[in-house]
Amino acid sequence: MENTGERHILNENFNNKSEFHLHLMHIATYEYAKNFVKNKKVLDFGCGSGYGTELLSENAESIIGVDISKEAVNYAKKNYILPNLDFKTISELTDEKFDVITSFQVIEHVPNDIEYVAKLKKLLKLGGCLLISTPDKKHRLFNYIQKPWNIFHLKEYTPKSLESLLQKQFSKVDILKIGSDSDLVLEEISRTKKQKIITLPCTLFFYPNFLKIFLLQSLKQLFDLKQKYISGINNSTTENNKVDNFTSKYSFKDIIIRKEIEYSTDLFAICIKDE
Repeated sequence: MENTGERHILNENFNNKSEFHLHLMHIATYEYAKNFVKNKKVLDFGCGSGYGTELLSENAESIIGVDISKEAVNYAKKNYILPNLDFKTISELTDEKFDVITSFQVIEHVPNDIEYVAKLKKLLKLGGCLLISTPDKKHRLFNYIQKPWNIFHLKEYTPKSLESLLQKQFSKVDILKIGSDSDLVLEEISRTKKQKIITLPCTLFFYPNFLKIFLLQSLKQLFDLKQKYISGINNSTTENNKVDNFTSKYSFKDIIIRKEIEYSTDLFAICIKDE
């Protein structure tokens, strides 16, 4: 299964700190969620390749990972096999109830976020917990005037807008931030700030989605041509560049999830179903 960045696949190949930060952020989110699932019946909604579902299975009584992609589900079934773990497509999901539902890096992809939250609430037992993560648009987008520059994202959220959406279904909502006190996070923040400026002419709020995607893809083609040209020049030189072995300096424990962090990239929501 191709690693698009939207369905994360565990590997050891990282081109820069930004890519490595994203990898560790995915792992840390699931590791944090393990605190909520001990001896619980769990649903991982939007499980992707299944690596996170398997992490949660270490604490859960039972867990089902579901995804819209049959390819992703087949990959997960092949690579993660445990007695308390199962994978299905979303269409195969029944009306059974769960103690905990996790849905990480999914809500930004759904066409109707209100229906999405309502559906997840219906799948929760009374007193159950819904955990959601999603990018924080603070460093990624100019508020009000810019659509997401990630062509797979339909909408991105601030802490306030995410809380407002979730409170339509849940009376108990807590919004935390995902980031780091180390310098690991700074390259990712720098990258997203550059992206929002470079892509602004392609992502204005009044553009229809098809036009936004066309403009972004055209911009990417120009960027790829430029990178190919630069790579050709670099390859023609004999100078050896020293590679910073950043993967040995950090772990998922460098990613923190709490109410306030100076440098954060993503949001983590905790919702309790009490009615």
